[in-house]
Order: sequence, then C-alpha cells, then structure tokens
Amino acid sequence: MNVKQVIASAGCNRHTIILTARERDGSIETREAEPYSYRFEKGREYFYCYDVCKQGTRRFLVSSIILVEETGNTFVPRWSVEV
Repeated sequence: MNVKQVIASAGCNRHTIILTARERDGSIETREAEPYSYRFEKGREYFYCYDVCKQGTRRFLVSSIILVEETGNTFVPRWSVEV
C-alpha cells in the first residue's frame, strides 16, 4: 500500500499511525498521530493530523512523508475524519 492508502485505512479503522516525514529544516521526525484530512493550499497537498505526544495539530506536505504505518491503537476522533 502507498502512504495515502495506509492513512485511509487507519482513518477508517480509527487507528493512529506512525508517521515519518522530512521536516522543513531537513531533519527526519517520527511521531504517532491521529489521521484527519488533506487540504490543498497554493497548489500543494497537505496532510493534517493530531500529534499524540505533542498534543497538537500538525500538517505535513504529502510529498515530505517518507513512511506511514497503521498501529492497533484506537482513538476517538476530535474532528471529522476525512482521509
């Protein structure tokens, strides 16, 4: 499965994901997140999620996402899950 398929599966199952992505500064970060939505802004596609450890919303350029794994950890949605 590709990145968006894994995110869609996790959203449908209400499972968190382990997301690895390249940050703006070039570093690579891995975090557990609740998947929520995609949005296009100025011609770029962004993925929006809730970072479980940092307890806040985050957005990532879809093209910067390196790896996504669905966990077995469930979550109660804070907002509509649109992935």
